Amino acid sequence: MPDKNLHIANSLLNSFKAFVGSHFLLNIVNAIQSDVILNNNKSAFDTLQRFNRVYKLAIRNSNDQLIPLEQEISFINEYIGLEQIRFPQHKFPKIGTTKIDINALVPSFVFQSLIENAWLLSLENSKSKPKITISTETDSVRLQIDITSSEHIHTKVEAKVTLALNRLDLLKESDLIHYDLNWSKSPFMTLTIHTH
Repeated sequence: MPDKNLHIANSLLNSFKAFVGSHFLLNIVNAIQSDVILNNNKSAFDTLQRFNRVYKLAIRNSNDQLIPLEQEISFINEYIGLEQIRFPQHKFPKIGTTKIDINALVPSFVFQSLIENAWLLSLENSKSKPKITISTETDSVRLQIDITSSEHIHTKVEAKVTLALNRLDLLKESDLIHYDLNWSKSPFMTLTIHTH
């Protein structure tokens, strides 16, 4: 059992390191530097504030294998806000929520990785706008993403998505969660997390 717990702990650490070390964060720093050089102080300040919130949420999420859905949605919304700053010419999707139990537990860093993957895939198909919905039912949380794509995983986030999927498997093996993951054409992806 200790080996399994160590694998689970390492999977969370690796997911956090993948987020912190991602090009996303480095690109945000570059955007802030550009604003400072161009004397756009208000924009630089706003970006720094949002970056600070995302970073704090990421650190907080790295403390637990399972986090409240409310915390995960806050993290994703702040992340989307930063991406919108980086790509102002693209409209980022809002997350639709239905029947939300904000205290339902979900694995940290999983939803964000899958949403980032969908966003990158949709950027390559200008006609495809992701539709993202999170809903809850008794003892389950569902993430549904609908886009048009011939690929399941974008090469830029393949390592992060693989880490997220491996974490799901480890958490399932340890009986912390059960999950169903379906890739198809419509909807593109449905992930249902069943907690106890």
